[in-house]
Amino acid sequence: MIQKQKIGASKGLGRICLWNRKMIEAGFPIGQRITIYDAGADLIIIKPDDGGKRKVSGVMNHGKQLPVIDLKQTKAVNIAKLGGIGDMVLVEISFGEITLAKCKS
Repeated sequence: MIQKQKIGASKGLGRICLWNRKMIEAGFPIGQRITIYDAGADLIIIKPDDGGKRKVSGVMNHGKQLPVIDLKQTKAVNIAKLGGIGDMVLVEISFGEITLAKCKS
């Protein structure tokens, strides 16, 4: 699944919040530990990792629980390389991997 998503803001810094049922099918259920990789100038990759420091959280939406990965600009996660607040990023969800890339247009 490929979609475009807008970079939001949290305390004046970039934030990307992913929540979608397709994440469960791709191996990112609620509670799954993950690792976030800085994969080049305009790419962030998220993979399931049982030894990862972060984990997929959840939210209730219309009576159904959905997995959530909330990425905020930190020293460890450089959201700014994908664009500024209000810019669009390309999100690709496939089995075992979520890729966030800077939109070219």
